Amino acid sequence: MCRADGGDGGAPAQAGAPGPPDLDAFWATTLAQLSQVPVDLRRTPRHAPSAHTVAHDLEFRSWGGQPIRGYAITWEDAAPRPLIVHAHGYRSQAVPRLGWVRAGCHVLGFDVRGFGRSLAAVPAPAPAGWLLTGARGPETSVLRGAVCDYVRATEVAAALNVPTLRAISHGVSLAGGLALMAEAVAPRADLLVLGVPTFGWTEGRRLLVEAGSGAEISSFLDQHPQYPEDDLQAVLSYFDTALLAPRVRCPTVIGLGVVDRVVPCATVMAVVEPIRAPREVMTFPVSHDAGPAMRAWDRFDERWLGLAVGGVPDGFGQDGFGQDGSPGQRSAAASRTQAR
Repeated sequence: MCRADGGDGGAPAQAGAPGPPDLDAFWATTLAQLSQVPVDLRRTPRHAPSAHTVAHDLEFRSWGGQPIRGYAITWEDAAPRPLIVHAHGYRSQAVPRLGWVRAGCHVLGFDVRGFGRSLAAVPAPAPAGWLLTGARGPETSVLRGAVCDYVRATEVAAALNVPTLRAISHGVSLAGGLALMAEAVAPRADLLVLGVPTFGWTEGRRLLVEAGSGAEISSFLDQHPQYPEDDLQAVLSYFDTALLAPRVRCPTVIGLGVVDRVVPCATVMAVVEPIRAPREVMTFPVSHDAGPAMRAWDRFDERWLGLAVGGVPDGFGQDGFGQDGSPGQRSAAASRTQAR
C-alpha cells in the first residue's frame, strides 16, 4: 500500500489540512446559483437495447445555464431497481453501460461540460488544458461547473420518476473526483462508487502525476514560471477531493491502482483516509493502463454492482479499510487475485 508522501503505510500528508476558510460559503453559493437555473430537461427517444427497456438521449441545463447532454436507459416495469448515475474519464465521454442495464439497473450517463456531446458548454477552453479553463479564481474555474453538472445529473435522475431501489453515484478518474465532490456538497446517493478518484491532495498531484490533467498543470507552470503557482494551487484547493471527502456520509467503495501515472496511489489514499462513512477499498496492481493486468478490475465491478443490486450488508466497511484506516480482508483479497 502507499501513502500520500509516496512511502508505505501511514497517514497521508493531506490529513488535517484546513482548506480554504470560505469553502463552505463557496459551495453554498454555488448550489444556490445552480438552483436558480431551470433544469429544462429534454428527452429524445433512442433505440432501446433490449425488450422491456426504454432509452432516451437527454439534454438539461446546468450551472451557468450551459446545456449538458447524455442518455438514460430505464426499465418499463414497476419493480424498484438501482438507479446509477455516471460520467467518464478525462478527454472522453459517457458510453451506454449496457451491462449495468442487463444486471437490472436503470442507468443515466452524461458528458461533463467541455467533453463529448457537452463540448460546447465550455466555449473557450484554455489552450493549456481543460482543467486550466477559468483557473484564475474558484468562481470561474471549469471545475465549479463540472461538479454542478454531476449534481444536476443526480437531480435529473430523480426526475425520471422510475421506481428506484437505491441511488448510486459512480465515477472513475475524472468522474470519480466529480462524483465525490457532488456527493459531498449535495448528498443524494445511497452508494458511492469511486474508481481512482482524481483531484485529491493538490500539492501531491503537482509532484507525483506524470500524465493527464495533473501533468497539464505541471507543464503549464514549468512553461510559465512567472505565473503565481501558489495562486493556482489555492484555486484548485476548492476542488480538492481530499478536503471534501470527510463530508461523504453514504457507504463508499473505492478502487485504486498501486502503479498509476495519471492518478497515483498516494493521491487516492489522501482521499480515502478522511472518509468517515463506511468504506471499502480494493487495490489492484495498476490503473490507467492498457495491459492485461487491468482485467483484475473486473472484481471491482462485480463487487460494487453486487452492492447496488443486493444492497449494502451489515458490517460493510469492516472488510477492506476499516474506520481506523487499517488494511483488512477485502483489499488484501483483491490484491491476491489480480494476476489472472
